[in-house]
Amino acid sequence: MRRLGFVALALLISGCVSHDTLPPEHWVVTCYDRNHDGIVDFELHRLPGTADSAWALSDTKFSGRYDVRLKFGYAFEREPVSIAVPKHVKITPGKPPVFATR
Repeated sequence: MRRLGFVALALLISGCVSHDTLPPEHWVVTCYDRNHDGIVDFELHRLPGTADSAWALSDTKFSGRYDVRLKFGYAFEREPVSIAVPKHVKITPGKPPVFATR
């Protein structure tokens, strides 16, 4: 009887083991040209089905380099960066669907 109890306990514990892997993330990246010069100056990264996970890179000086990273979470964050804007990417027409682009 004692062995049966240990076997039942072992099965119960092994059934509660988690896999330390997150579900796959499929970020949607959308590029915008806010000043209509043909060069990307705003790049929005969204994770569909989530809230407060979007972030963006913005070229506020329209110089061909992203100079700020914006995080649209519970608390809005802004940090300086220096990253070249991508070339030969699809540019989405219209304005970015966010409240701040600079």
